[in-house]
Order: sequence, then C-alpha cells, then structure tokens
Amino acid sequence: MQRALEGVYGLGRLAFGGGLVAAPEKLGEVMLGDDARVSAVRAALRFYGTRDVVLGLGTLRAVAGQGDVSAWLAAGVASDVLDVAVQVGEWSALPPDKRALGILAAAGAAGAGVALLARR
Repeated sequence: MQRALEGVYGLGRLAFGGGLVAAPEKLGEVMLGDDARVSAVRAALRFYGTRDVVLGLGTLRAVAGQGDVSAWLAAGVASDVLDVAVQVGEWSALPPDKRALGILAAAGAAGAGVALLARR
C-alpha cells in the first residue's frame, strides 16, 4: 500500500508539472489570474513545472526500486515548504482571490509528503 501511495504522489507531481509545462496559461490562471497570460510569467510557470516533472519522475523511479524514495519525498516536501514561504513573502503581489489557494495547495502537497515519509 505504501508504494502505491508514493506512486500516486509521484504521478500527481508529474501531472501538475507537466500541466504547467504544456499549458502554463491554463493552470497559471487558476494560481495567478490574468497575470498568467504575460509571457515572462508563462516562462516562469514552465520553469516551476519542470521542477515538479523531475520530482515526479524521480519519485516514480525510486518507487520502482531504482533510488531512495525518502530522498525524493523529502525533496518534494522541501520544495513545497519553500513555495509556501515564497507565496507568504509575495502575499501583497498576488491577486487577493488567489492567495489562499496557492498556499493551501503547496501546504497540502507538503503535508502529503510528510505523511508518506512518516509511514516509512
């Protein structure tokens, strides 16, 4: 069961990151509103997406027995905690109706990673 949950976690990261790389305006609009249409913001969202693609693929590879799952989970948690910190630091720059969503999403992902690590 643990490996299956870790696999789902890895797939979720891969899907989220892949979505940001493939369609930064669509997911970006949910997180940032109309600013996601700005070309520099789209580029930054793609960079952000590549991180999650790598974390997802690394986690999946480790779940398949080719690496340390705990290290990949911990890297995901660290990146999510940093995402929360950045969003809190940029609070006033974010659209008011998007602020809580981004923080909750990053905190939720961090919490899922912590829960998986705690079960190891």
